[in-house]
Amino acid sequence: MSATLLELKDVTIRFGGLVAVNGVNLSVPEGGLIGLIGPNGAGKTTVFNMITGVYQPTAGSISFRGSPTAGLRPHALTKGGMARTFQNIRLFGSMSVFDNVRVATQVHRPHGIREALWRGRSHHAGEKEVEERVMDLLQVFSLQDFRDEPARSLPYGGQRRLEIVRALATQPKLLLLDEPAAGMNPSEKEELMHLIEFIRKRFGMAILLVEHDMKVVMGICERIAVLEYGIKIAEGTPKEIQVHPKVIEAYLGASALHE
Repeated sequence: MSATLLELKDVTIRFGGLVAVNGVNLSVPEGGLIGLIGPNGAGKTTVFNMITGVYQPTAGSISFRGSPTAGLRPHALTKGGMARTFQNIRLFGSMSVFDNVRVATQVHRPHGIREALWRGRSHHAGEKEVEERVMDLLQVFSLQDFRDEPARSLPYGGQRRLEIVRALATQPKLLLLDEPAAGMNPSEKEELMHLIEFIRKRFGMAILLVEHDMKVVMGICERIAVLEYGIKIAEGTPKEIQVHPKVIEAYLGASALHE
């Protein structure tokens, strides 16, 4: 049985008088592929924001790699092995494809006055190592021919792929994907499913996926947790979730889970 990589215990967050997420328990094992679904406004992105340090829970606890994340900001969690993508693509549009990935590698490089001023042999060796690592990633994801192109010039599916590559450049243990299929056509969604499974196998990382497209979620996730109004109403395998009465009710009919 795989060890637990990420664990949420009774996690709650309030914004004034609004309880956005209430007592959620969720765990992601090492190497696991877990889905988090729910209707619009269910609290999925809020959960992501608490996991990644954008928000701090009002109550409950979150642990990552066996340590509590309380008080840690996003950059510290990224350095510790957590990376995410966003529902709305957040690339540096005018920067090249290469530089979009290169900038993500800096999280593990030393920074300071000495490193900035003393560009000796070790600095140049480090720069060469970064270039090789970036090009390896671009090649794996068939983006090497666009190395010098502005990120915004890529087609939509290519931009999604580049955002995932940039996240992978931080060398995460856990990758959080926030609605990666948003705006994709059916063939792009099919490619995305293969891509997510490939990432998991190739890089041996855990993935937590928030997604509205049920074909994507049901097709690749091992387990699925379901939120409604900030409360987890169900968790189980795709087959269990498809027939769960509360889930069917939340999605206004079983057909929505089989699309």
